[in-house]
Amino acid sequence: MARRKRAHPAGPHDNDERWLLTYSDLITLLFVLFVVMYAISNTDVRKFTLLAQSVSAAFNADVMQGQAAVSILDGQDTSVQEQTYDTGSSTVASDMRAIKAALEDYAIGEGLGGEVEVGMAPQGIVIRLNDALLFSSGRAHLDDHAIALVAKIVAVVKPLPNQLRIEGNTDDQPPEGGLYADNWELSTARALAVLQSMVQAGVAPARLSAQGNAQYNPILPDTDEASRTKNRRVDIVVLYPPVEAAPTSPIALPTFP
Repeated sequence: MARRKRAHPAGPHDNDERWLLTYSDLITLLFVLFVVMYAISNTDVRKFTLLAQSVSAAFNADVMQGQAAVSILDGQDTSVQEQTYDTGSSTVASDMRAIKAALEDYAIGEGLGGEVEVGMAPQGIVIRLNDALLFSSGRAHLDDHAIALVAKIVAVVKPLPNQLRIEGNTDDQPPEGGLYADNWELSTARALAVLQSMVQAGVAPARLSAQGNAQYNPILPDTDEASRTKNRRVDIVVLYPPVEAAPTSPIALPTFP
C-alpha cells in the first residue's frame, strides 16, 4: 500500500531576488539619461545649457558647469561687466561654456592642444585660432584641415542669433612670400578667407563681417618668437549688443530775449 506524502506547512519564503527591483530601476534611469543625451546631441548649444541648468536645479548641485571662465586676453580688462549686455544676466556666460566645451572636445580629439581657445571679451565671446592651424606662412589660403575646423566652429555657433566678426591679426614682421604688401593686406585677406569658408558652411552672409588688425592688436609685446606666435591668430567674435544707455533728462538751454 502506497504511503501518502505528508503535506508541508506553508510558511514565509525568502525572496533572494528583491535586489532586481533596484537594479531594474537603475537601468531604467540610465536608459532615460542616454535617450535625453542622444536627443540633444545634434541640437544647439543653448538647449545643452538648459539641460545642464535643469539637472543642476534637480540635484541642487553644479552639474556640467566646469570651472570659472577665464579671459583669454592677457593683461587687458576683458571681463563681462554687470549691465554690459542686453541679453540676460547669464546668457553670455552660458553660451560661452557650451561653445568652450564643444570646441575643446573637438580640439582634444584632433590633437590640437591649446591652439583653440574660447573666452570672453567686452564685445562678447571670442574663439581664438592660432594662425598655424589655418594658414601657411605669408598665405591666406585654407587647406582641408582648416576648412574642417571652420566647419566645426560653424556647427557650434550657427544656431545662435548673434552677429559674428572675424578678425585677422599678425605679428610685427613683414609678410613672407611677397604676395601681400604689408600686414594690413595679409590680416584682412585671412579674415576674408575664414568668412568665406563660414558662408560656404551655411552661415548667412548678413551675420558676418571681417576686419584686419595687422600687428596693432597684440596679445603680448612682439619681443620674441613665442610672443609673435601668440599674436598671429584669427579671432571669431560672437557679438552681444550692449545695453542702451538710460534716457536722461534734456538739458535746459538758456533763453535769450
